[in-house]
Amino acid sequence: MIVYDSTCQQLELGAALFEGGEGLICAVNAQPARLAKLYKPEKRAGKETKLAWMASNPPADPGRAGGHAAIAWPETLLYARSGHFVGYLMPHITQTKTLLHVLNPRLRAQTLPAFSQRYLHRAARNLAAALHALHARDYVIGDLNETNVLVASTALVTVIDADSFQVKEKHTGQITFYPCPVGRPEYTPPELQGRCFLNEVRQPEQDTFALAVLIFQLLMDGSHPFRSIWFGRGDPPPVDEKIVQGWFPYASEPRGLVRPPPGLSLERLHPSLAALMLHCFVDGHDNPRRRPGAAEWESALKDAEKALITCACGSIYAGHLDRCPCCSALSPPVVVACPHCGQLTAQGAQAKYCEVCGRQL
Repeated sequence: MIVYDSTCQQLELGAALFEGGEGLICAVNAQPARLAKLYKPEKRAGKETKLAWMASNPPADPGRAGGHAAIAWPETLLYARSGHFVGYLMPHITQTKTLLHVLNPRLRAQTLPAFSQRYLHRAARNLAAALHALHARDYVIGDLNETNVLVASTALVTVIDADSFQVKEKHTGQITFYPCPVGRPEYTPPELQGRCFLNEVRQPEQDTFALAVLIFQLLMDGSHPFRSIWFGRGDPPPVDEKIVQGWFPYASEPRGLVRPPPGLSLERLHPSLAALMLHCFVDGHDNPRRRPGAAEWESALKDAEKALITCACGSIYAGHLDRCPCCSALSPPVVVACPHCGQLTAQGAQAKYCEVCGRQL
């Protein structure tokens, strides 16, 4: 099939690689680094102006300096010989798995066996960086979930399905919103649960709710943050109901009759990450603006990755823990500056007091 881009350059499309509800994803002959998305005729309405704005106003992709696309952004629109709009061109991301394969421990062991805690932190940080870049240009993903993020074995990530993002087009003081019409309940914040997304203008803090859920799942063995033991009467409520009620089981005083699942605790996360989880799911329940932004998550994840240590058994875990979660070996002492006297001293499971001034570290 022959199509034409926005500069009238002719492109020959190859075989269809995937067929979905909106249309086809096709290879581009002589351009293996690109894919073409071709819409079914009935799915083209409203897409051309939205995608034209996106192609002309891309975000600052955080992966570009390393030759990687962290966001599969529309590059140019595609037209038939008749001049009718048919789709768009985007980067072709290869040798990746969906985020589902990474956050699910069983799938991760099968497909990415070398993916350690260090890589889980880095993938989460890369996702936060991509979301921060989008929000900086007034884009909102809307439907951020584990199926529209691809992850490479190097922990690089790519956010896909950009044509479904919420777009704010601005011309001479006039603003046109192109909404994201879809969303998954388990990644939807309480204020949007049960709402029709078709006419909803979403905010960045609603994206960062979904980001926090994905980070939690990545670092907590795939468990959803609102998964819990139910102590109430009758059957346990579904996850979306727990989100609406704010029944975050890891809160110091959970709102509902819920407690964390066995073996899971916020203590296994770096303290800065644990604090952000509470800000998001507890403080942010009644006031969405109190949810941490993507840049805050990116910074905290960077610090948390630096603080990871390796046990003698080979496990990688958060350095603030007294023991390795896998083998229960005591954490080795590390040299730190005493916050009281400023002198260097050993700190660890068996060394909790400054060797110089004797005060508790």
